[in-house]
Amino acid sequence: MGPVALVLHFVSLCFICSIHGQAEFPDLPDVVTVPESSSPGTSVHSFTLVNCSSNNPTVTITSVSPAATYFNTPTQSKAGAGEFNLQITLSSSATLNADVVNEYVLEITAQCGNETATGQLFVMITDDISEPQCEPQFSSQVGDTVQVYSSVPASSTIYTVVLRQPKNTPVTYKITQPSPSPFTILQNGHVLAPASGFSNTAADYQLQITVTDSLGNTCNGTLNVKVLTVYDNPINFTSSSESVTIMENGGPNQLVTIVTARGSNIQYEVINPMAAFYIESGTGTIRTTYNLDLDSSPALVSTILRVRAYDPYNRSNSASVTVTINVLDVNDIAPQCSPAIIVDVVPQTAPVGYTFIDFSCTDPDYNSTELTYSIIPDTNSLYSFRMQGSKLQINKTLNYDSAVMASLNFQYSATVVVTDSGTPRMTTNIPVFITVTAVNDYTPICVGPSAFTVNENAPFGTVVGQINATDADYPFNSVQFSIIGGPNPPVFYVVPRTGEIKLLGPLDFETTSSYSLRMKVVDLNNDILPDPANQRTTFCTITISVTDYNDNPPVCTPPFYSTTIYSTLLTTSAVVTLTCSDKDASAVLSYTIVGGNVNGRFRLNGPTVLHNPFSFNPDGVMDPLSYELLIQVTDSAVSPKFTTTATVFITVIPWTTTQPTTTKTTPTPEKQTRIVNQTLTYWQPDIWFMVVLTVTGVLLLSALALLTWALCKRFPLCSQGTNELTQTLLPDSSVSNNEAVMEPSKQPPPAKEKKDVAPVSPLSLQFDGRAQDPVSGREYLFNSHTGERRWL
Repeated sequence: MGPVALVLHFVSLCFICSIHGQAEFPDLPDVVTVPESSSPGTSVHSFTLVNCSSNNPTVTITSVSPAATYFNTPTQSKAGAGEFNLQITLSSSATLNADVVNEYVLEITAQCGNETATGQLFVMITDDISEPQCEPQFSSQVGDTVQVYSSVPASSTIYTVVLRQPKNTPVTYKITQPSPSPFTILQNGHVLAPASGFSNTAADYQLQITVTDSLGNTCNGTLNVKVLTVYDNPINFTSSSESVTIMENGGPNQLVTIVTARGSNIQYEVINPMAAFYIESGTGTIRTTYNLDLDSSPALVSTILRVRAYDPYNRSNSASVTVTINVLDVNDIAPQCSPAIIVDVVPQTAPVGYTFIDFSCTDPDYNSTELTYSIIPDTNSLYSFRMQGSKLQINKTLNYDSAVMASLNFQYSATVVVTDSGTPRMTTNIPVFITVTAVNDYTPICVGPSAFTVNENAPFGTVVGQINATDADYPFNSVQFSIIGGPNPPVFYVVPRTGEIKLLGPLDFETTSSYSLRMKVVDLNNDILPDPANQRTTFCTITISVTDYNDNPPVCTPPFYSTTIYSTLLTTSAVVTLTCSDKDASAVLSYTIVGGNVNGRFRLNGPTVLHNPFSFNPDGVMDPLSYELLIQVTDSAVSPKFTTTATVFITVIPWTTTQPTTTKTTPTPEKQTRIVNQTLTYWQPDIWFMVVLTVTGVLLLSALALLTWALCKRFPLCSQGTNELTQTLLPDSSVSNNEAVMEPSKQPPPAKEKKDVAPVSPLSLQFDGRAQDPVSGREYLFNSHTGERRWL
C-alpha cells in the first residue's frame, strides 16, 4: 500500500476532534511497518492512553482484520496521572507472510471506568529481503557428502557451495569448524583441497560452513569430505555437480547433456533412475526417454540425477556427479479465467476486505498454482482494490460522495492481470467495473455563527441571521431546518431550505433580552432508495440577543413632591431629590426645570433640587413664599427620546436672618424648547376621550380668563399687582413620533411693589393671609398660592 492509500485511510476515519479531558489514544490512528521475518515477541507499536479516570484500565484488541491471532494483548505501565504507556507485540503463533496478507487493521479499545476510548492501528507487513538459502542437502542436519581421491592436486576444487536464489550480494563463505581447517573456501563458494594435498590414505572430514550476505543474514551447512585411496587408474569428475536446461517437447531421445569422468575403462550409470531420462553407459550421454510435456507432467520442470562413473573391474574405483536437469516450458497459451469480466454493484459502506470474486484460472501450459494476480487501476480507482491471491477485494472504502464520482456515474474501473510463469510469460486481462450505490452515512453538521443580534424595534420579517449546516452525502449540503425549541407563541421562524431566521413576533428587550432556539437539521436522505427512516438528524442551539431600543418614558415615583424649607437653608443643601427610572437599559436621564421657577430661585444638580438665595426686599425683588416647579425628565439626547414632568411644591418660610435683596429685577432665564415624550403605563384613554377632554379644558380656561378679566376691570387695584407669569401644572403626557411641546413663554420681570397702598375690601379676593415683616415690623397681606404681597 502506497502513501496515498495511507492518507486516504486516515481520511476515512471518523475521529474528528476529541473532547478535552476525555480518555483517548493521542497516537492513534497510526501506521507501522513490520518485516515478515519478525520473531515472536517483537514490538509492533508503542503508544499512550491519556485522560484515563481508572487506575487499571482494560485495554484490548477488539478485532483484527483479516482475522489473525498474531498480536498480543497490549501491555501497559502507568506513566503519570491518567496516562499509561502501551505496547503491542507479536504472539508466539505469528507467521507473517507479506505475499498472503500485507496489511492488518487492529481495532483497539480502552475501558476507563464509564469512558471508552477507541483507536485503529494499521500494521503493514513488508516482504523481507530473503536470507541466503543454502541447498537443502547441504543445510540439513546430515549435510552433503563429497568423495575425493587422495591424489587430487593440492588446493584444487573439491566442492562448490550452491545457494538457492542468492540475494544481498556479495556473500562471504567461511569454514567455522574445524578451526583451523586444512581446507580453504573461496568467495565464490569453491572448497579447495589442503594446500599440502592428501596422503595416499583414506580419511573422513566434516566441515561446518557459514554463508553470510551483505546484510548480515546467514545460512549454515555441513560438508562431509570422504578421501578415497588412489588406485593405479583413479576415476574422478572435474566437478561434483552440473546443471543443464532443455526445452520441453523435444521428443524422445532428446540430448540432455554428456558427463565425462577422467580415467580409463569407465562405465556410467544413474544412481537414482528416472523414467524420463536414461544414460548411455559407454559414453555418459544423457537423453530423454520420451517427449517431455510440462502441460501433462509439470513435475518434470526440474529433475536431479545422480550419475556414477566406475571401473567395471573394480567398482570401488568410482566417482559421482550431480546433474540438475531443468525443463523450460514452451509457453504459448495465456491463462484462462472464469469469469472473464467483472460487473458488480456494492454500497459505498462495503467494508475493506470485501471480496467481489475468487477467480478460477488455469494455464494449459503450466501448473495453475504458478499464476500471479495483479490489478491495474485507473486514476480514479487507484488503491481502491487489491488482489489477495486470486481474490479481488476492496482495499479502501469506496467513495460515492464525490462530484468526480458523479461525473463517472459512480463507477470504478480497473483491470485484473493474470500472469503465468512460463517463458515467455503470458497474461490474461479481466476488466472490472464496480458501481457504488449511495448510503446515507453522514450526519449533518452545524457550522458558522451560532449567535445573532436583533434590535427590539425590528419589524416583522426582519432577517435575524442564517444558520448553516453541511452534509457530506452527495448531493452535498441537502438539508432542511426547523425550530423545535423556543418561546411559545413563536417569535422567530426559519426558512426550511435556506436556514434564514426571520422575526415573526414583537420583541421587548425589557421583558426578554435573549432567546435560545434549538434547531433541528435533517438531511434529505441520500440512499439509493430514499427512506425517511434512514434520515439523519442533528441538533444545534443558537442564541439571539435582543438589543435595547428607547421605547419607554421615564417614570418618577411619586410624580408629585411637596416640601417646606426655611429661606436660610444652605444653597448647597438639597431641597428635594427626585426618584425617577426608565425601563430602557440604555436610558440616561437628564433633568430640566421647565416651569414655576419664579426669579430663577431654584436649580438642579441631576435629580436634586437646590436653591439660590431668596429675596424678600419690600423695596426690591420680593420672592413668593410658594413655588410650583415643573421638572422635565428626558431619557435620551437623541431621537427617539421620551420625557415626563414631575411637579415639586415648595413652601419657603422667611427667617430673621434673611437679608433683603437688591431692588434689581432678576430676569427669568430663557427657556429652551424641549421635546416631551411620555407613555402612560397605568391608563391610556381613547382618542375621542382626549379630544373631548381637550375641548372641555379649552372652554373652561377661556371662561376663567373672561371671569378674571371682568374682575380686573371692576377692581383697578388688581391690575396694579405683580404681573408674574404663572403656569398651571403640566400633566404627564406621551408624545410620540417626535411631537414637540413648547415651554411657557419667557416670564416678564415682576413689577416693583408699591409701598403705601391702603387696604381695600377687594384685596380679600386676592390675599388670604396677613403677616408682619420681622425686620421692618410692617404688616402685609400675602397670597399663599402666588406669593404676592401688599404692604399695609
